[in-house]
Amino acid sequence: MDIHILAPKAGEDYPTDWNEFLTWFASEEACLSYLERLRWPAGFVCPACSCIDQPYRSSRGRMVCRDCGHQCTVTAGTIFEKTRTPLRVWLAAAWYLTSQKQGVNALGLQRVLGLGSYQTAWAMLHRFRAAMVRPGRELLHGKVEVDETYLAISDRQNPVTAKGRKNNTAKTLIVIAVEMLEPKRLRENPPAAHRR
Repeated sequence: MDIHILAPKAGEDYPTDWNEFLTWFASEEACLSYLERLRWPAGFVCPACSCIDQPYRSSRGRMVCRDCGHQCTVTAGTIFEKTRTPLRVWLAAAWYLTSQKQGVNALGLQRVLGLGSYQTAWAMLHRFRAAMVRPGRELLHGKVEVDETYLAISDRQNPVTAKGRKNNTAKTLIVIAVEMLEPKRLRENPPAAHRR
């Protein structure tokens, strides 16, 4: 049986605002139920035998196929697999990440979600960013310009003080590549008022 997953619809498949988010995802069970509905909109499909049937539910959130006995979880094969961070925190991180116009860094995510460590926030962002890369995307081709620069990162634990103590600054190399399109202009046809 061929099952097509449709794009989520606002208000039906994800909350439209933060208050609705809190209502939808009030518990870990609600988060697991939501993810299961997104993953298998037509009902559970066993990843081993492709049987479509209600699974037997065992302890620790495992689903067992009634046909072949294969065990899996709703998070298996997703960015949430093998994480100790609650799914509710992951979904809150996804909400925050996609609602910020200026982007999100790990320190900000750690602060907003009250995470215990920077490493957890960094790992979460790394998984989200990897998942957001479009598979099969076109590579840059034709005329490509490449440049490099350094980004200075200061140690916030040792700021410069009035006594002249210097901070510990490290420089990280950043490489940027841009595909050059011809002709080089912002608009195809500028407005008549701007033509001379």
